[in-house]
Amino acid sequence: CAEYMLDARTDYRLEKLSKAPVYMAPLGDKSAKGMAAAWERMTGGAKGAATSLTVKGRKVVVPLAHEGLARFGFDDLCGKPLGSQDYLALARKFHTIFIDDVPIMAIEHRNQAKRFINLIDTLYDQGIKLVISAEANPHALYSGKRGTESFEFERTASRLIEMQSEKYLAER
Repeated sequence: CAEYMLDARTDYRLEKLSKAPVYMAPLGDKSAKGMAAAWERMTGGAKGAATSLTVKGRKVVVPLAHEGLARFGFDDLCGKPLGSQDYLALARKFHTIFIDDVPIMAIEHRNQAKRFINLIDTLYDQGIKLVISAEANPHALYSGKRGTESFEFERTASRLIEMQSEKYLAER
């Protein structure tokens, strides 16, 4: 087997991501079509398939995956008892993660908000590309006014904004 170094000056993943928004809000037909178009562009039209990862003996289901890309609904990642180790395993396996239908979270959704905070922290720290559809812009995604999640969500919103930047998308 011959090995060849393909040192391209162009990161084609960035080129595909830079052609369309990577954060789509509010939820609706336009954002759903935008997410579908971004997925199709990134996969080259491939459908993808469900898969799973095993983390500490537990199965983490990936509803749709294709060559370094993974697509989830918000509840797949934040409505189930997943934690930082699960999110880190996903970040090690996939270079780009799509999350559909992120809702506005209130104080009664503290568990989902905390998981979302951990998820975004992990993806950000690992330099993972994120394509997301959400009910609101980043600073409006958490409506709770008290508790640690309110303070922590400010950092999450800031990271979500930075993850849309060309500089972030160009890294790695």
